[in-house]
Amino acid sequence: MGLAVCYDGAFPETVRQLAWLGAEIVIQPTLTPTRDREMERVCARARANAWTNQVYVVNVNAGDPAGVGTSAVVDPEGLVRQQAGPGEEILVDVLDLDTVTRVRRYGSAGINRPWSQLARYGESIGLPVYGGRTLRSLDWME
Repeated sequence: MGLAVCYDGAFPETVRQLAWLGAEIVIQPTLTPTRDREMERVCARARANAWTNQVYVVNVNAGDPAGVGTSAVVDPEGLVRQQAGPGEEILVDVLDLDTVTRVRRYGSAGINRPWSQLARYGESIGLPVYGGRTLRSLDWME
């Protein structure tokens, strides 16, 4: 299990690193009281998290009045298993870790298999991301 706190979920490298280190579930607590909450849920489902890294994402947000709620549990194929409303709500789910194994082996809908590609090149992929360079040292920043 890995932890990505709030804005960490906006960066695909964060969840990729957690998954690379063995996480099959990523818990992402947030405190979002603004209208960009929908974008956080998009990231939880897609590129940054569940679907791309083939992990469960439990994206938790505070309910009214501190936040706008809408916590969600997303499976390794990016499908929302459960989603709360805007108020205070408790979500209960059973996460089958064999699903992570199946999706990584056979792909999302039998197509998307990034872990097979990572395994193929394994040793040649430098981590942490960007070969240890900081964001300020990336070529495109200059």
